[in-house]
Amino acid sequence: MKNISTGIALLAIVLFSISACEKRDFAEGTLSPYMAIQDIRQIHKGEDIQLTPDKLSEATFTSGTVISNQKNGNTPDGMIVIQQTRRAGTHGIAIHVGEVANNYSLGDSLMINVGNKTLKRNGFLYIDGVSESDVERIGKSNSAIVRTLTASLIYQRPNDFESTLVKVLGAEVTPRPTSGETISGVKKILNGADTLHMRVRSESNFSNHILPRNINVTGVLLGDPDVEDRMAVWPLDATSIDDISDPEIPGNLGDMPLVFAGYCPDPEGTDTNYEYIQLLANTDINFAEIPFSVVTTNNAGANQPNAGAAPGAGWATGGARTLKFNLTEGSVKKGEFFYVGGHQRRISGANSTSLSDLNWIRAVPYGTTGGDGLGNPSTNILANTGNASGMALFVGTNINEASVPIDLVMFGGTGTATVIDSINMLGYRVANNDHYKPFEQATGVAQPFFSMGTNQYRIPHFLPGNVGFFIQLGGTFNTTTRKWDTRRSYNPLRLTKQSAANELEVGEFVTKQIE
Repeated sequence: MKNISTGIALLAIVLFSISACEKRDFAEGTLSPYMAIQDIRQIHKGEDIQLTPDKLSEATFTSGTVISNQKNGNTPDGMIVIQQTRRAGTHGIAIHVGEVANNYSLGDSLMINVGNKTLKRNGFLYIDGVSESDVERIGKSNSAIVRTLTASLIYQRPNDFESTLVKVLGAEVTPRPTSGETISGVKKILNGADTLHMRVRSESNFSNHILPRNINVTGVLLGDPDVEDRMAVWPLDATSIDDISDPEIPGNLGDMPLVFAGYCPDPEGTDTNYEYIQLLANTDINFAEIPFSVVTTNNAGANQPNAGAAPGAGWATGGARTLKFNLTEGSVKKGEFFYVGGHQRRISGANSTSLSDLNWIRAVPYGTTGGDGLGNPSTNILANTGNASGMALFVGTNINEASVPIDLVMFGGTGTATVIDSINMLGYRVANNDHYKPFEQATGVAQPFFSMGTNQYRIPHFLPGNVGFFIQLGGTFNTTTRKWDTRRSYNPLRLTKQSAANELEVGEFVTKQIE
């Protein structure tokens, strides 16, 4: 699907030209005949309401670009969906035009008479009673703004995102698709701890495509008319659904092929996009062939609306709680350190030594984009105060509540309210490594979560804050037995703006390997 900002900009110019002649004339008391979609949406308070002149502040028209694809047959009956971008942002609304819906195509720029029509909600908000004579086609756009969102963000602001084009990354189809199952119908997809629907009508011309188990999906976001408070994505066409399912993982990969070796949770100055994690390869890995993912967690008490509770989907909770880096490109050799983290790639914050010459497998601007299909934008992904936080390493890029990491490091305070719920069995699953065990070794009793049973190991936070510490994890790993001969400890390496990049990879306290 084409990227649309150019076309939207053109539409904005056209609409501005129209409205420029119809601005409010305060001397004459004349009001504009045009109302923004955002303002129309705010009129609805729950019940059907007629858009009378007093409700519309004497306006009659609204405008927007068609983002639904009637041609491919995957739009609610009789509906077109338009999207409008203004200074206040991008908003949209569905328009019920009945049998003439197929007269309008994706990208049509429309002016619509909404005066005395009815604003209704049936799962999603729409304007009813619009006839063909109420709609004027004023131009054509080849693209439309598509916002990449997590399900968590969608449910935080559903009215802002409804009836707009969205892209959801890293969704897992549940239940797992059966062999030969198609995308036709209503499919439940998980993104973090939240559930969306993907709706593909059987009449659409791409309904017979095979349903992948993990997807990125682009489409029109609408409230689902069949399930209260559930949002649904209506894909535009077959290319709107990307298969991102992990390849089959080789059975001979072995235990702990990669391990955590250090992390920088508190660079000097702002943390945003400057935090990073160091890992060590215990075997050669080509990430294009065998993908991995690193997930960080931040459990501050006010981190999200339900942050006072244990994570609803463990490492896959997303939102403000967990954030994922997909490792799908590049390679690493046995014995080589590599890095994951903020895209600034500096040793200790702004204007410090560049780390660009080191082996970075994944660097993202997490402050503005969030994670790879999991995690909202965040100023701080490795907490340096408060409740226990940490990082987990997974084989593959698609994780869910039941996914078990292959390595794990936790650090921070001893509070447990945001970390584990032993009654409902919610929390962060542990790896079988030097400090954590999914079963208590002496008794064999299951202890699958951090802060359960003997899984209490936490590296402390270090003071003073905001001075630039890199936490070296040390330890000695035996690459033959794939076990830790010496368990990892910790050493806070004080960094300066002038610290050399190689200081992260040499010295007494770096993680070491033996054969």
